[in-house]
Order: sequence, then C-alpha cells, then structure tokens
Amino acid sequence: MVEEGERRSPGIIHVVMMALFIGIGIVVGTLGSLAIPIGFVSAFWPGQAVQAVGSIWFGAWGVIAGMFFPFISNAMSGSAPIPVSAAYLPANFIQGFLAVAAFKLLKGDPRLLTARDWTIWVVFGVLVANFVGAFWGTYVLSWFGLITDQARIPALLGWTFGNSIPSLIFGSILLKYVTPMVIRSKAFVKGWWA
Repeated sequence: MVEEGERRSPGIIHVVMMALFIGIGIVVGTLGSLAIPIGFVSAFWPGQAVQAVGSIWFGAWGVIAGMFFPFISNAMSGSAPIPVSAAYLPANFIQGFLAVAAFKLLKGDPRLLTARDWTIWVVFGVLVANFVGAFWGTYVLSWFGLITDQARIPALLGWTFGNSIPSLIFGSILLKYVTPMVIRSKAFVKGWWA
C-alpha cells in the first residue's frame, strides 16, 4: 500500500493511537471477561477483534497495544492472576501479529474488497490467531495448575470459539466499514511503524 516514492515515518499520532487502542482494548476486554465467564475462559471475548484490527490498521503500534491491553484488562476483571496474564503476553503478541503479517505478506486489502481479502482475514486474523492464542492460553492455565490436562481440550475449544465469533462479527464490521476512513488518516500504518 506504500506508494512508490512515498516516505513515511513514525510520529506522535502513532503513539497516541497505540495508547487509544490500549484504552479501548482495556474496556472491551474487561467487559468481555466479565460478560460470559466460563472459569478462566470467556465464552464471548471481543477484545481479540481489537487486537487484530488495531494491528492491521496501526502495524507494530497495534501489535504492542494488543499485547498489553489484555494484561491490564485481566487484572481489572480478575479473570486471571498477574503471573498468568504475564505468561499470556507471547500469545497476545502473536494474535495481533498474525493478522497484520498476513495482510502485509499476502498483500491483502483491509477494506475487505475481495473474496481473497476476506479469506486472509478469516483464516489468519480470526481462526489461526485465535487457535494459537487459545492453544498457548490453555497451556499456560494447565502449567499454572488452574485447569487439569483433561479440561484443556474443552477449554481450548471454548476459548477458540469465544474469541473467534466476536472477532469475526466485530472485526469484520470494523474492517469493512471503518477502514476506508482510517486509511485516509495519517495514523494508518502502511509499513510496520509508519
């Protein structure tokens, strides 16, 4: 999406958008964790839509926001102890990174103009990202002794679907209808940092 000869550099707008998405993610993540909790898993967690969409729009700034806001929202909602939330950080990073990396490497358009764009979004931004996050998250819960090994598969499925459904609904709406406005702003990141 970077035009030939176009020069972009990171600026204060990117730091502001990162902070804004951390704030939005904290609110959405906390409400999602409190809304339909099933033990340490939420049956409907729209925070992942914020992770994926924020990363697609704001590149590495969005990935950073998507990595840290769940840590804060978990602490606020009490959905996971602090050490567990810290252990989730790699998965938080991967969930946002997979979405933006897929769009950049496969040259997808975040406005979801074609079936190919939709496929990139659904496969990488929703399904793969949420499965990887759920796989790591349930491993962490098992490692900390918060779920048994027998509970890991049901928790993995609940986590995957509990993140994927709101990601597909809210993320798709944001990408399809808000991206055209975001792309026209200086905040939109065409590379990784600007």
